[in-house]
Amino acid sequence: MDEEILTEETGVDEEYILDLDAILIEYHRRQRIEGMMGPLVSSVVHIVLIVSAMMFFTGESRATHDAIEVTMEELEVKEMEDMVLEELEQMEEIAEDVVPTVEKPDVPQEVVDMAIEDVSDEIAETDNDMDFSDVLDVKTSATPLKISGLYGGRTKKGRAKARKRWGGSAATETAVLRALRWLKKTQKPDGSWSNTQPRAMGGLGLLTFLAHGETPLSEEFGMTVTKAMQYLTDQMMAVPDGRTAGLERAYVNGIVTYALSEAYGLTNVPQLKPPMEKGLRFIVNGQQPAGGFDYSYKKGARWDLSVVGWQVQALKAGYVAGADVDGNMEAIEDSIKFLTKVSYRNGKFGYSSPGSGSPGMQGAGTLCLQLVGEGRSREAKAGVKNISENFGVVWVTKKKVLGHSNPCYNWYYQTQAMFHAGLTNWKKWNKQMTPQILGAQKRDGHWDCPGKGKKPEYDPWYTTTLCCLTLQVYYRYLPTYKMPKKTVSKAKSVLEALDEDLSIELD
Repeated sequence: MDEEILTEETGVDEEYILDLDAILIEYHRRQRIEGMMGPLVSSVVHIVLIVSAMMFFTGESRATHDAIEVTMEELEVKEMEDMVLEELEQMEEIAEDVVPTVEKPDVPQEVVDMAIEDVSDEIAETDNDMDFSDVLDVKTSATPLKISGLYGGRTKKGRAKARKRWGGSAATETAVLRALRWLKKTQKPDGSWSNTQPRAMGGLGLLTFLAHGETPLSEEFGMTVTKAMQYLTDQMMAVPDGRTAGLERAYVNGIVTYALSEAYGLTNVPQLKPPMEKGLRFIVNGQQPAGGFDYSYKKGARWDLSVVGWQVQALKAGYVAGADVDGNMEAIEDSIKFLTKVSYRNGKFGYSSPGSGSPGMQGAGTLCLQLVGEGRSREAKAGVKNISENFGVVWVTKKKVLGHSNPCYNWYYQTQAMFHAGLTNWKKWNKQMTPQILGAQKRDGHWDCPGKGKKPEYDPWYTTTLCCLTLQVYYRYLPTYKMPKKTVSKAKSVLEALDEDLSIELD
């Protein structure tokens, strides 16, 4: 009765209601089926993965291989004689892992204790908002200030790797950091050091920071580097263009140009290029017809190997930095002729006459030839032999020493020459050099010239920079005798030979 009333009131046919019920039942059935599909598919996939993994680890390979029988046989290992080892070291195609690692020098414990005393490992805080472009008077992005691949050994990682490989230590690096912090503390507001030799000491000071890979963006030493760069730039650009002698002395111009060239090569700061090229032009124009140099770039008969040393280092650094100076390459080639044909005689380099030089001149002549790709020449090999057999680093405390005969000047050249001379020579030199330099450093980080004689005003900065550069030899440049095989050319020109010691191995 009620169903009849319902159908009459709604006007819905009873047959239609039955169809709707059937549709709802079918809908709910499909929903249950679809709800079960997800877990079912997931289960199947997991089963397939498990079975596949079991087959991968436990299944047998379908491919068949011949059985390989391995036997082990103990071989007798003999140590190489020194002569054989030296021959191997001088072969350019020798594999990197054939040359043994340099042993660390035996440094007395008291020397190590002294070296690390009162040294903080914390990095000094700097103003993160500082705009170095204002100081340098040039707008530059951070990109040009990144360390170039040519100086990869001067990065933190590169320094650690090089010290380990070539015989440095934590003590040598601690001594370097103490010296850099002393130089930072004693730098004048204008960026120079010393009252009597501000330009020369400014150049040597900047070279010392650059050797450690410091740039204007360095957290601890950035401002120190920036001020030194600005000072040397201003000094060089203030020299009238019409002059031919550069700064007041050829020594000074060579050192300052050397520093500016390394600074530009390391940072690519645009403002450094004009003063670098200006200094290089003074050097090129001041070279004598025979390839030598003299005080104030005089063109007379006298020449001076000590002056030549700084000019050759500057010319090489300018070439590496990509300076655009006419005659730069020709000046390098002429200097090679001078070193081998004029200064050298009977196994020795001369200071101002052939074959009559001091211990320092043997190092200067040898190093200059090595830097310009002539390290295998008869004259360079004779220089190495002379240094190895006759000289060493002994910190004299009783002998009277005048300012111009500072033995640290000799050791600066000799140490670099022996570093480039081959592993056997370097191990012998490094072992006796390191404890002598470390043991003489003062508690505040500086060095004084050996001896008790009267010393010039600039001596603390002069001696400190020379000693610091000597202890940075491990990572300043790759040894010329240890260049990677890929950099060797089949037919080497003078230009190509210059590149031999430039390829730093990077990780």
